[in-house]
Amino acid sequence: MHIALQLLAFWSFALVTLCSALVLLNIFDSVIGNDLTLHSVGKEAAIAGVASFVEAACLWLVATYAPTALGRAIVVPALIVVVIYKIAHLEDWSNGDALMLLGFQVAAACVAATLLTGHFLAAVFILLVFAAILAVIASFMKGL
Repeated sequence: MHIALQLLAFWSFALVTLCSALVLLNIFDSVIGNDLTLHSVGKEAAIAGVASFVEAACLWLVATYAPTALGRAIVVPALIVVVIYKIAHLEDWSNGDALMLLGFQVAAACVAATLLTGHFLAAVFILLVFAAILAVIASFMKGL
């Protein structure tokens, strides 16, 4: 596959998972009564585009030049995305919102990857475990 197509595929996957994570985080925060403040759609799309490009470029570099370190190296782009969103929403978001965004993106990426590879039972298992974790978080947040 051509280099540009690989980068475009990584970027589109990162953008879709990041946008779905933003939507799901907004829904989850409205369910638990937390006020998640987002910018306009254009600003959020620009932030998501830049953050997902950074994430995709780092993933592409590691997958191309050091594929054996892919599992360990994915942590750095994920932390960069958290820092980008924390800086973009410095005044609006609480401390855990950027980390919750990362959790939603990881869950969305894992479910999408397992569905694309045909492991449907694994996707259901990931969804059930993530729903249980969210239920525990929601019960603690509503209790406070």
